[in-house]
Amino acid sequence: MLDAGECKVLVQEKLVAGLKSYASLRLLTQVASWAGTVYVVRRLDSHALGQYGVALVVFNYLSMTYDGTLVEALVQRPPGTLAERRALFTVLVGIGLALAGATAGASGLIAGLVDDRSIAPMVAAVALALVLMSLCVLPHARLAREMDFRRLATIGAIQAISVTLATVLLAWSGAGAWALIAGLVVGAAVRLLMLNAATWGMTLPTLRVSPAFSYLKFGGTLFVDNILWRWYTSLDTFLLGRWTGTTSLGFYSLAQQVAELPLEKISTVVNDVSLPAYVHLSGDRSAAARLLLETIRTHATLGFPVFWGLAVIAPYLVPTLFGIKWTLAIFPLVALATVAPLRLIGSIETPAMTGLGCPEVLVKTKLVIAPCMTLALVVGCYLGGINGAALAWLMAFPVCYGAAFRFVIRAAGTSYREVLRAIGGPAAAAASMVALVLLWSRVAARMGAVPLFILVTGIALGMLSYAAALWVIDPETFRLAHIRVGRFLGLRQPT
Repeated sequence: MLDAGECKVLVQEKLVAGLKSYASLRLLTQVASWAGTVYVVRRLDSHALGQYGVALVVFNYLSMTYDGTLVEALVQRPPGTLAERRALFTVLVGIGLALAGATAGASGLIAGLVDDRSIAPMVAAVALALVLMSLCVLPHARLAREMDFRRLATIGAIQAISVTLATVLLAWSGAGAWALIAGLVVGAAVRLLMLNAATWGMTLPTLRVSPAFSYLKFGGTLFVDNILWRWYTSLDTFLLGRWTGTTSLGFYSLAQQVAELPLEKISTVVNDVSLPAYVHLSGDRSAAARLLLETIRTHATLGFPVFWGLAVIAPYLVPTLFGIKWTLAIFPLVALATVAPLRLIGSIETPAMTGLGCPEVLVKTKLVIAPCMTLALVVGCYLGGINGAALAWLMAFPVCYGAAFRFVIRAAGTSYREVLRAIGGPAAAAASMVALVLLWSRVAARMGAVPLFILVTGIALGMLSYAAALWVIDPETFRLAHIRVGRFLGLRQPT
């Protein structure tokens, strides 16, 4: 076991190395992926995107049996014997087959729930991806445990390119929503092949599965947490599909995907790096608390300008990139992007509590948030459709999560005051950025500037004004960000 000083150096070095690996290997692939997404959205209509949104929610809901549960359990305590590996492999394959069968069997019921029978075969098709995902768990957990983020980044990049190529080609051929479904399956297949090429995870099955039960017990608590989390993050999709139809849902799905893409990318990189670090620091809660606050500061420094910047330029971004037919997605995008920094900051609780061996804390937080958001989303979707659902997130989630986060703070040994101190500077700097960009965009629009010009100049102004405001408002955070950017670009060496 590493001591606190060694762990601190390890965390810093691995964090920088992990971020550099993800960025250097994914920069071009993300550009290609975004270009592919723009092309596909411009080719499809809102009905097709709404159909895919329902199928994706089903896939995400069931795949959390692996991601966010068993993967984390295996990172926290890897299998030490061949008997354990064989038992885990057998259980994983069994779970994958059971989920696939249940998904295919329930596809008609799900289609009836949103009153769109054409969704049934799409939901059944994602069952194949669930089986493939079950074979990715053991190699993924091993690479994460070893903090081999360069290989994980490479695999993610190849997977993203494969998904983009498959989706674009099928969308070009007129496959509609099936282009996105096929991309999902292709991505799972490529990920399976690449992970097992990096570190072989297959083994012979066995009837002696009892060695896997301890992992299922630990993962079971995470599974309950994920069930509750997925409930309130996907409820809006089913309610809107039922009450407004999949065509209207398509506009909301686009807003969700655009708002959640930075959320997913930032949280995946930082949280994947931090999970094994928390495992190493589980014996030193003061060091773990410092890591928690530092991760919150990092998320705030990145999240507030990215998401609030996205919100303020959304009226120009949507018609420029996706076309005028998607203008109904603008308001939901503004609302969802505005609340996204808090969701990004909240994402740190899973690696922190899992790595420290306190998964029950996660369940406590969701038992506060889930009922609150359920009520807010039901009211919002019923009364306001897609705009009401977005407003429910904007108005209710900050209150719900603010109340629930006390359990994480208590377990980590920190306080609300320290958390607010970590996020206050970036939030204030981002608010000043929003005010300046909003003023500029209105002036430019009155002068007759085209949306593309307002979009490009707004982004440039936002970047410069945020950096300047952060330097004035929170010099310490600016200094740390400057150092990390220097290390990230290879201009500074770790001290």
